[in-house]
Amino acid sequence: MDLDLDSQLEVQHLFLVNRMCRVCGEEKNLIADFYKCRKDATKISSYAYECKECTLKRVKEYDKRVRKRYSLGTCDICEKTNVKIVEDLCKECNKLVEFNVDTLQRAVLYLQKNK
Repeated sequence: MDLDLDSQLEVQHLFLVNRMCRVCGEEKNLIADFYKCRKDATKISSYAYECKECTLKRVKEYDKRVRKRYSLGTCDICEKTNVKIVEDLCKECNKLVEFNVDTLQRAVLYLQKNK
């Protein structure tokens, strides 16, 4: 029981600590305004250097960029419908076009010979 009280006291002192957000430059409360990013909640270094508000803005912006890049549609190669496509190809077919034409022709010959 005594150890639990000690650990609670160690965390309590952090309620009085402020940190400057690296993104917006505002000074905010460490516990209330920064995400914990490591297990040991008693250390100041266990909390992020980007405030929760800036983190949420960054994640939402990233999500917008990712959604803009992907859309639902029909793949031009495999003709699957209602799949996420990038430039008219699904993820699997997009991996195929990373290879050069000679490699793909050899793959077709292999498939024809071994089917």
